[in-house]
Amino acid sequence: MLNSLLKIKIYQPFANFRKPFSYGIVDSYPLPPPSTVKGWLHNILGAREGKYYKMAMSICGKFNSVVYDIQRIIKFDRLRGENDNVPVVKEVSARVVNGIIYVTNLVDVQLCIHVNAERDVLEKIYKNIFDSYWGLGRKEDLMRIDEIKFFEPRKVEYRKYIKKRPPEIGMYLKSSTAETLMIDGIRFRLNNRYEKTKDGLRIFTDKKDVVFIETLEQLNPMAMVDKEVMVDDENIIIDLIGDEEYEN
Repeated sequence: MLNSLLKIKIYQPFANFRKPFSYGIVDSYPLPPPSTVKGWLHNILGAREGKYYKMAMSICGKFNSVVYDIQRIIKFDRLRGENDNVPVVKEVSARVVNGIIYVTNLVDVQLCIHVNAERDVLEKIYKNIFDSYWGLGRKEDLMRIDEIKFFEPRKVEYRKYIKKRPPEIGMYLKSSTAETLMIDGIRFRLNNRYEKTKDGLRIFTDKKDVVFIETLEQLNPMAMVDKEVMVDDENIIIDLIGDEEYEN
């Protein structure tokens, strides 16, 4: 059985959880991916370069609307050495690119994050969270911690849970959980953990297949699944995503 988990409730007036490789626009995931949450928690923990704390988290939340901002961007091309095997057309190549780009902003974001890790790690997060100035997402995305507490998760039968009115909150479910509960939603492959190359580049080698549902009301009432689900004190389903030893 799981030990106590840490529950963190967050409010952000605006937020962008950037999708990699979005073209022509800085698009956003509907909720922060595991890598973003994990990076934020590591900043709270004061983790230095190379220090990694194993953990898993359940990521739930909602937002009221979406607005699109226009921002000016200035990109600098990296300096290339003589030995770089990269063709450069001098007549076309530019060191500086100046332009505008559209940015997706989620408005009135409310997040509920459950964290599972070693007890001393959770206690350190609990102790340091109000002393950290790191935001969740972009640096300019202000945030307010509305609640942080330890709680004991409980398990309920899915068939009994689905008969009650679930909270109106969206979440990421592991693909395996969504398939078991016969839930359909938006599928993402989200970054979880990166490794650094010799050149200092961050390469995400560990990714998680998830299904996003906009609200727990999307749960399939016809799925007569003989399975228990884990819930918190507000009857929100908990589906931990991250390092495998902390997912169960």
